[in-house]
Amino acid sequence: MKSEPPLGRRLKRRIESLPNRLGIKSLWPGSFLASIPDRYVSNAPKAIERSGWAQFQHTAAFLHGNVANNSGDLARFYLFNLIFEQIMKERLEGDLAELGVYKGNTAALLASFGRRTAKSTYLFDTFQGFSEEDIRGVDAGKRLEFADTSLEPLKRLVATDRVNYVVGHFPESARDMPRDLAFSLVHLDCDLYAPMKAGLGYFYPRVVSGGFLVIHDYASLHWDGAERAVDEFLADKRERVVPIPDKAGTAVLRKF
Repeated sequence: MKSEPPLGRRLKRRIESLPNRLGIKSLWPGSFLASIPDRYVSNAPKAIERSGWAQFQHTAAFLHGNVANNSGDLARFYLFNLIFEQIMKERLEGDLAELGVYKGNTAALLASFGRRTAKSTYLFDTFQGFSEEDIRGVDAGKRLEFADTSLEPLKRLVATDRVNYVVGHFPESARDMPRDLAFSLVHLDCDLYAPMKAGLGYFYPRVVSGGFLVIHDYASLHWDGAERAVDEFLADKRERVVPIPDKAGTAVLRKF
């Protein structure tokens, strides 16, 4: 027979589930209440015992300088942590990379995980926002955005140990990169068609079997160029996207 949990734990669970028990699904239009994954709450000690990984307890870097966007996007924060643990569980070889760094919130997560697992992290960006030459085709009506960032403050957040900052317009910026790079996780967050298509072309063959490609903004319906680039690129590939219900419609695929 299954034993009852201690009274204090039962009371804690009832308090935590109170909004759900009352049927409260949203605080205002455009928001919804969501639970933290059980793995990182009720089963957190077990998760730490298994992987030694406790980054899920620390959201500060993910929110730093970008609270308005990221505090409502914790589904993405936990997605990354679940992927990190899966990489550890499967002992996937390969480094980490991000194309489209902006303020460094997800880069800080990648870099922290990289240091924990002796992987290097490669961060590709102009570190000055969109490049004018990418505002064309399906993206011709888009404004120049994300210029409110710079490299030095970003380095203070992400740090430099085992981190390679690749500055410049992609894919030209990748020309001097080592030819034998391999990745277990790549995060593409470049919004526009041209850099997204170039990013997929560069990183896909360098992702190890079983490795992860995390594609931000795929299903947001705001960045049509990103969605089109992904669909075109995968048209003749075995992989397909798995949509994630986070704020900007992330999609994930695993490399065969």
